[in-house]
Order: sequence, then C-alpha cells, then structure tokens
Amino acid sequence: MVLFRGDIKCKSLQRRTSISVILPADNIHFLQDSEEIVPQPYKTLYLLHGLYGSDDIFLANTSIQKFAEDWGIAIVIPCGENSFYVDNENAHAYYGEYVGQELLDITRNIFPLSSKREDTFIAGFSMGGYGAIRNGLKYSKNFSKIGMVSAALITDDIVNYTDDNNVLRSSSFYESCFGNLDKVKNSDKDPKYLLENCDDIPDIFMACGVDDFLYGRNVDFYEFLKSRNIDVEFIQDSGEHTWDFCDKYVKEFIKRL
Repeated sequence: MVLFRGDIKCKSLQRRTSISVILPADNIHFLQDSEEIVPQPYKTLYLLHGLYGSDDIFLANTSIQKFAEDWGIAIVIPCGENSFYVDNENAHAYYGEYVGQELLDITRNIFPLSSKREDTFIAGFSMGGYGAIRNGLKYSKNFSKIGMVSAALITDDIVNYTDDNNVLRSSSFYESCFGNLDKVKNSDKDPKYLLENCDDIPDIFMACGVDDFLYGRNVDFYEFLKSRNIDVEFIQDSGEHTWDFCDKYVKEFIKRL
C-alpha cells in the first residue's frame, strides 16, 4: 500500500488544495514472503468527506487505508472544505467542477488510475454523501457507481431554515454554499432534479442509521428513487451519525465495486 499526501494546483478553485491518495501498490507480506500485484491502471474511488472535514479525516477515523489494500482499489480523497461540493460562482470556488472532472484529470495524469467509467466511482459521508450524489449525477459520464453513507440530503429543507448560531441550521451558512436558497430546488444543486434529467444514471448505494438525524431525509430520497423505478440499494441499520457507521458502510460500498 502506498499513501500520498500533498497539494495540487487547481484551476476550478483558483488555488492550491490538498489531497490524499491511497494506491494498492507494493502489497508485500513480509512474514509470508509474498507479494500481491494489483493490475494497473487501478479502479478508483473518489471519496468525499463531511462537514468540518479534510482530506486526511478518513485516514484518522476509519480503517479505509488497509481495506483499500485488501480490495485492490485506489482511493482519492480531496479537501472539500465546508463547500457541499457545489459551485460557488461568487467565490470562484467551483467544487463541483473540481471533484466531478478536474480532480479526475489531475490524478489520472499523476497516478496509474483507470480512465474507464466502469472503473471510476464516487462516494461520501454526510456532506460528502450529498456531494457524491450531486456530482455523480451531474458528471454521470465519469462515474459508474455512487455511494452515500449518512448523506446530508437537505436541499428540500434548507429553504425553510432561519439564521442560527449552529451552522447545521443556519440559513446564512447554506446561502454561502448554495446561493439563493429559493433557487436550489429544480436546479443542478437539487439531486432529485438531476435524477429527472440524467440520461445514464450510475448505480446507487445508500446506507443510513435508523437513529441518525438524517435518517428521514434518506428514507424520503430512497422513496423518490423507487417512485421513479430507479435501481438503488438502501441499507438501514442500527446506528447514528458516527465514524463507526461510516467505516462499516464505506467498506460495504467498496465490496460492491
């Protein structure tokens, strides 16, 4: 297993930004005196963190690095700040464009990653789960599978938020990400709208704990998918909005790749 951590110059964000990259190379078992070779180019999962996170947070809070080695898959983790991975035109911070297209171009140029759609996947936890479905659909030509764990599927609700000191309930915070909240519905920041207008919908995997504060929103989205006869796997398990739940179900998504 090889782990790279560094920064790249990013046109979409007009600055340098950090990334972590896990590669299933040099899988050497010293005690057994053996080595497993994963064929290149590697299948790749672009994995998006949640609110308050950064590109190293999965490395600190999950066992994803070892799991990627065991399953022979590359994982690219960008830093999404608190952006919800959407395009903020006023700040020239096009996070959607970044994770949906430019990040793929950059990492494929540096690392031996597959350029095939069937080998390229996007997933995320919490805010990253929203980012995965939004950009997995908007850039569906690039991704064959989308994984959402405890996804922050909040776009139906944020128009009703008021100003609050808690960022999770703050309309001013969400305006800084999404712009005019009255215009989110039926826009390319609305996953339901994107689903209605996507010609080649990637396979969708969802998981959410029944005690998670986002559980109701995930159930609503699942029911929307089923009402449109869209194939989706939704695992509802005991659990809350925790790293233990995230660790378990990001791994379950990887098993399906």
